[in-house]
Amino acid sequence: MNAKEILKITSSIGAMLIQYGAEIYRVEDSINRIAEAYGFMENGKSVEVFAIPTSLIITVNEGDNLPLTQTKRITNRSTNLDRVDKLNNLSRFVCTEKPETAVIMRHLEEIKTRRVYGVPVQALSFGVVGATFALFFGGNGLDALFAGLISVLIFYISRLVDKVKPSVFFQSVVCSFVISAIAVIVSRCGLTDGFDKVIIGASMNLVPGIILTNCMRDFIAGDFLAGMYTLIEALLIAVGMAVGAASAITLFTLL
Repeated sequence: MNAKEILKITSSIGAMLIQYGAEIYRVEDSINRIAEAYGFMENGKSVEVFAIPTSLIITVNEGDNLPLTQTKRITNRSTNLDRVDKLNNLSRFVCTEKPETAVIMRHLEEIKTRRVYGVPVQALSFGVVGATFALFFGGNGLDALFAGLISVLIFYISRLVDKVKPSVFFQSVVCSFVISAIAVIVSRCGLTDGFDKVIIGASMNLVPGIILTNCMRDFIAGDFLAGMYTLIEALLIAVGMAVGAASAITLFTLL
């Protein structure tokens, strides 16, 4: 395998790992292990990797030849641990079997097209999370019911907002505002004893738990730049949730 081919497969695998929510240290470790398996870490050859949640830069040096560099801008990120697991398995397969480039790219295409849960199942999971946390934080059955219904609505609203590719802060403000506004209205209509448990339960769908987990793992692994990026992203989501909830509660309480 030549430098162009190793650059192609490592950049493709690395970019997909970032897109599907893998930690930065996992991305860099996978690329380095693949490069080592194909002999690009010896005899004057080297592979340098720089990865953050929004960008991936890989440079392959074959010794006497000019180094080759591939830069990938990561614009869309989500959480799909099933595809991260399959990419991990593919990396191990590549390191042990050393297949041709065409075989690796075929496996990558299969991973890209793996089925995900349908929209109804995802919406139902939002509802279950909202209802469960409303009960967990001391709400009654009606609080859980409305928290679940609002959570389902928020799922569809977030999908609509995603189409305009907003910042995480703006999306958090919009979703939190809708949650709080509906919860206050329902409470004022006498359908629930209060709106706090409903807001808390439905808002748990917005809490950046995986982002914070990856942030801490990046800090532990020494990837401070990536950790700072994800920490700021989590803080922006939290601030957006606070701004949206406070705005809705203040507005509808005054009205």
